[in-house]
Amino acid sequence: MAFIDQNTVQFSLPQNQQVPDEGPKAIPLLLNFANAAEFTLDLTNIVERAFISMIQTIFVDASGATVDTIITMNGTNQKIKAKAGTQGYYSVLAPNPPKFTFDNSSGADVVPIFLINAPVPGVVWST
Repeated sequence: MAFIDQNTVQFSLPQNQQVPDEGPKAIPLLLNFANAAEFTLDLTNIVERAFISMIQTIFVDASGATVDTIITMNGTNQKIKAKAGTQGYYSVLAPNPPKFTFDNSSGADVVPIFLINAPVPGVVWST
């Protein structure tokens, strides 16, 4: 059995399960993976300008996708795998400022994604 050294543990401060002061907001993204297999998004400027204060939920519409879309939250390294042919809400652990990486190796999929600052219970369904 291996042990984790408690002196090497790092802490992240996600702000989940609270309605932010600015009220519920969403940032819509339409990612065309024919242009690139990977996209990165850094929301530092948007957070610093007080347009949105946090991201707690991601909605992914992979109903038209042919391969899975993987979303990585930089800072926590949480990975969400949105399976092709599904739609769903995913709770995220995204520290501020939020930074994301979106991967899809299809070379053709177009995937709508919404970054939401309010908590939405996680649920995924087949389409």
